[in-house]
Amino acid sequence: MLTKAQFDVLVTLASAPEPSQRRLAQAAGVSLGSTNKAVHELLDGGLVTGRDGDIAITEAGRAALAPHRVRGAIILAAGMGRRFVPLSFERPKALFRVRGEVLIERLIRQLREAGVEDIHVVVGPMKESFYYLEDMLGVHLVQTNEYVTRNNHASLFAAREFLGNTYVCPSDQYYDENLFHAYEYRSCCTAVHTSGKDAKQAFELGAGGLVVAAKKELREAWRMDGPAYLDEALARDYVRVLAEEYDLPETLGKLWETVLLEHADTLHIYARKIDEGIIHEFDFLGDLCDFDTDFMENVDSSILDNICRTLGCTRDDIRDVRPLDSGLTNLSVLFSCKGQRYVYRHPGAGTEQIVNREAETYALKVASRLGLDTSFVYEDYESGWKISRYISDCTEFDYDDEHQVAQALSIARRLHRCGVTSPWRFDFYDESRKIVGLLRDEGWPLPDDFEQREEQIARLVGPMRAGAGRPVLCHNDFYGPNLLVHGDDICLIDWEYAAMGDYGCDFGNFVAQGSGYDVDRALAVLPLYFGRTPTAEERLHCIACVAVVGWYWYVWALFKECKGSPVGEWTRIWYDAAKRFGAAAQAMIDESAKATRALTRAEFDALVAVEAGDARQAGTDRQAVLDALTNEGLVRAEGAGPKRAWGLTTSGFMALEPYRAKRAVFFAAGFGSRMLPITVNTPKPLVRVHGKRFIERLLDAVIAAGIEEIYVVRGYLAEEFDILLKRYPQIRFIDNPLYDETNNISSAVAAVEAHPHCFEQAYAFESDLYLTDPSYISKYQYQSNYLGFHVNETRDWYFEADEEGRITKLAKDLGRDCWQMVGLSFWSAADGRRLARDLPAVFEATDDNRQIFWDDVPCRVCADSYDVHVRACDPSHIIEIDSFAELQEVDPSYRPRG
Repeated sequence: MLTKAQFDVLVTLASAPEPSQRRLAQAAGVSLGSTNKAVHELLDGGLVTGRDGDIAITEAGRAALAPHRVRGAIILAAGMGRRFVPLSFERPKALFRVRGEVLIERLIRQLREAGVEDIHVVVGPMKESFYYLEDMLGVHLVQTNEYVTRNNHASLFAAREFLGNTYVCPSDQYYDENLFHAYEYRSCCTAVHTSGKDAKQAFELGAGGLVVAAKKELREAWRMDGPAYLDEALARDYVRVLAEEYDLPETLGKLWETVLLEHADTLHIYARKIDEGIIHEFDFLGDLCDFDTDFMENVDSSILDNICRTLGCTRDDIRDVRPLDSGLTNLSVLFSCKGQRYVYRHPGAGTEQIVNREAETYALKVASRLGLDTSFVYEDYESGWKISRYISDCTEFDYDDEHQVAQALSIARRLHRCGVTSPWRFDFYDESRKIVGLLRDEGWPLPDDFEQREEQIARLVGPMRAGAGRPVLCHNDFYGPNLLVHGDDICLIDWEYAAMGDYGCDFGNFVAQGSGYDVDRALAVLPLYFGRTPTAEERLHCIACVAVVGWYWYVWALFKECKGSPVGEWTRIWYDAAKRFGAAAQAMIDESAKATRALTRAEFDALVAVEAGDARQAGTDRQAVLDALTNEGLVRAEGAGPKRAWGLTTSGFMALEPYRAKRAVFFAAGFGSRMLPITVNTPKPLVRVHGKRFIERLLDAVIAAGIEEIYVVRGYLAEEFDILLKRYPQIRFIDNPLYDETNNISSAVAAVEAHPHCFEQAYAFESDLYLTDPSYISKYQYQSNYLGFHVNETRDWYFEADEEGRITKLAKDLGRDCWQMVGLSFWSAADGRRLARDLPAVFEATDDNRQIFWDDVPCRVCADSYDVHVRACDPSHIIEIDSFAELQEVDPSYRPRG
């Protein structure tokens, strides 16, 4: 092993042979005595040849140096550069041009001059800005996405396979001297003498310059600054330590150097002392401007141009620039100009997909006119940047201060009653569905209970919309941080989502976004908005709005995380609001539904027609019924004569709730023997007809009807059904282990044993129906029923029914003047509960009962307990394909060619 003096001599000779030991000592930077001793030792070892006037390194000497050869460098360039806003919004800090050179280009050239060839650059935000370096300077890029949530230890960890005999360098420093070498004796870090409490990465030195301690506060110490060199042994040990601590919560915010210094007792690294002033580090934009006085004037920045053009200033007028931490959607910076303070808002990543900037600009102008937002200066809606006046001396909005709450809610009421109409609308539920679609398109992994929460919110939408009234201009992000309290005034800022909408959603934002309110507290402050005691419908409406708004922001947070910008604790705040207030609103709905009376068939048909928007049919055919329903408060009428329009009230929705289809059960366990050979490897429900699977047409119709709970009972080739989950993640599978021993009654029994309520307000399907008209699967059904079509004669399964359509017989023999059965039925809540009771009892009663069809239970064995009707259908709209021959007849692609 070489001594340090021997190493220094060999390195000097390897680069330029020296004619004398004195000149060799000067070049190597060691004393003449040490040089003489080292040369004699090297001569004895055969590592150099010659004498005083002609000393040269041998091949053995070069081989001795080989382990010390610097193999490469890792440049850390994945930082966000937050302290360099707004310029870092446009380009990474490492790409700033300082004194005529791009920082990272200068660094790479210095490495190349020292003979370091294998250079890897770790990139993160705006990674595409670095691509040119691969061709221009021959470097390799390593991408990391963890720069958002972690400090630079994550960047080094991403490049760990390249670590060893390598320099680790920050990308945004400027070195007056070239600090790099072709060879390094041992692991080392550049060290600058420091003093004071603000010293970063401070440490003390032991014998030979060994870093022996890392302390937070040292009056006199050294600190790491600039590049560090890690040899193979230290690199291996460091990566092991970092891997062990990587997932610890306390590691998230640590610099890579911090991890090293915390383990200085086992991770040995030596200090290479340098004078202050050689390394220039720029913590803030002001530091950089002091170093390069022409920087602001020369930097290519459209942001600075925007500010100058808007405020009529020069770049020299822009001063005291610093980032603002607030804001979840965008990036903002505070600056001074001509004695005034302003905020520059830069649009955040991905916001163009979810924010209508033109609508925001329109609303800002309205808010400025109304005096609701006194901060607005200008917005460019095409690119999304905005300049606002900075309102100083603001205090945080206090949700527990009733005076402030009353003042804030009066601002909302004033906005809603201003009478201004925006060309744009914003519906929180519709927008949430768009974001969920984006998440699913991205393949983002959704939480396990996502579909459950999604179904909970979907159930609230109809009643919520019924109580909305006419759309009004809404802020749509109305919550504490956007309410700037200054003195006795409140300024409402951030109008990104402003548009026509539901008044209750501004209250929903106020509560859902960090108020800390529970349901009781939310209801207690609601009169401060109305200026009176709200009605029961208004209370329900506003609580439902809190849930839907919470849901919107929750899925918005998931989308931001998907795009690499997580919003931290807000995700949980919004999730809790959606869950807690959703449950409260549903309880209010259920309680109201209990108090509603049963509807007559005529009333039911009229309400369904109004809910579906078929006002003309409802108005002409059911005028007397609608007038009565209007008087009862279930329907509201607007206008008169031919232009008269009808709409459901919240009470109308409550009246329909007991008739709403909530569930669907698919029987899909059978073998499908009559469909051979196609069912050898494919369960019959998964067979394609005209390019689409049997069950997919049924599922699409069920989902279009707003049905949230979907159960598929499977048996034969059960795992093949998993393919449906990609498109229909809400499916809940139920496995029937008895499918090949019993008739389909065992599938119905398996369903009620797994989910006892699955038949309540539920459709039940044979999964091999070819559906061409999805309207048969409607949102509401008045009573339990089977689809059927009238025939003069049949030997297939048929029903007989009385004059009211009630089924009196189910059979399969020679039937005349009857209804041929179709395997699609609906079950009321009461009959669904009876099925949960009767199916297992009948199944277990006798061995013979294990071989009957499940339909036999309500229509034959226990028929006296059920009230089931026939619902007429067109046989061409829903076809039962029982055999392969019938499949070939419906879909010619299955016929033999030729």
